[in-house]
Amino acid sequence: MRFRFLQSIFTATSTQAGKFDKSLILMAIERVVDGTDPRLRAVSHYRRKLWDAVEHAVDYVVAFVNTLPPAIEANSHNYLTDPRLRALFASPEHLREVLSFSEGTRNYLRQPHDSLPAELYAALGAERIEKGVLGIDLEGEILRRDVPQTSVNFSNHRLVCLTDNELDSRRELMRRGFDYLIEVALQRLISRRVQRVQLQQQQRQLLQKKASILKTAKLGLESLTEPATPDQPDVDAIEQQLQDVETELGQLFADSATIDKHLVKVAATLREPEKYLRLEPVSLTLDHMNIKVPPDSPRVANTLTVEEIVLGKDRRLTALFIRFPSNELLPQPDFFEEASRFLYANR
Repeated sequence: MRFRFLQSIFTATSTQAGKFDKSLILMAIERVVDGTDPRLRAVSHYRRKLWDAVEHAVDYVVAFVNTLPPAIEANSHNYLTDPRLRALFASPEHLREVLSFSEGTRNYLRQPHDSLPAELYAALGAERIEKGVLGIDLEGEILRRDVPQTSVNFSNHRLVCLTDNELDSRRELMRRGFDYLIEVALQRLISRRVQRVQLQQQQRQLLQKKASILKTAKLGLESLTEPATPDQPDVDAIEQQLQDVETELGQLFADSATIDKHLVKVAATLREPEKYLRLEPVSLTLDHMNIKVPPDSPRVANTLTVEEIVLGKDRRLTALFIRFPSNELLPQPDFFEEASRFLYANR
C-alpha cells in the first residue's frame, strides 16, 4: 500500500472547505484507488479522471464535519444546564459512565501516554428511538390518564475520534467520513450488474473479502453506528490482510474495458456523496421525562436542535462533538481480577 489506511490525509491546513492543495488531492486519489481496486492505476490518466470527483468528495466531507456545532462541555455541572445532555443521557451518572467506559475511551487509554491531557475531545454518536406510550397530561385543571404520548430515548452511545483538541477530533472524523465513501464505492463495484457478466468470480470474491476486512476494521463511520467489539482491531494484521488481497487482485487478468468502467463507477459515487452521507437537523421539544411536547404547549419543556448523520437511506444517528475533563473518568475495571473473583466465588 502507498500509505496506511489509519493515517489521515487531512492536516491542520486542510480543514476548510474549498481550500486544498494539490498534494492532499493526490493523496486522496491514491487512497480511493487503494480502497477500491488498485488496478485503476492501469487506466490512462487515472488521476486526472478521478480528480474532480475526489476533490468534490473531500470538500463535501470537510464541510459536513464543520457543520457540526462546536464541542459542548460534557460534565455533571453542565448536564443540569444543557438540554442536549439531559436529553441524550438519563442522569449525570449515566453521562460519566458513558465517557468512562465507552470502547473509544478504553482504546484511547490503552495507548501509551506520558500523562493524560487535562481535557479530552471526541465525537459522540447515539441512536434516537421514539415510541408511543400512555401517560398523564393536564388539560386546564383536569388530569387525564392514558393519554397517547411519544417518548424519545437515546441509546447505544459511542465515542470515537478521542484527542486532546477539537481540531484533531474533527480531522479524524473527516478521515472516517471520506473512508466511508470509499467503502460505498467498493460495495457498488461489487454489486454492479455488469460485473456479473464481465468480472471473474475470483475477482468478485477478492473484492468482497476486501470490503469485509474494511468493515471489520471500522475505519469509516462504522464505529459510530455499530456495536463496539471487546478487542481493538489489530492494525498491522489488517494492513497485511489488505496487502495480501491487493497482491492477489494485481495478479488477476481484467480487460481494460472492465477497469475503465470501474473507474467511472468509483468517480460517479464520489461525485454524489450526499446520496450516501448527509446531515439533517432535528428539532425536539421535550419535557423532563423526554416526552415530546407541542412547541406551543404550556407545559415546562425545552426545545433543542441536534444534528443527525444519515448513512445511505435509513441509518441515522445523533452526533455532536464533546469535551470533558480526564480527571472525572471513573477507574477502568480490571477484567482479569473480576473474572478471578467470579471464578473463586463460584467454586
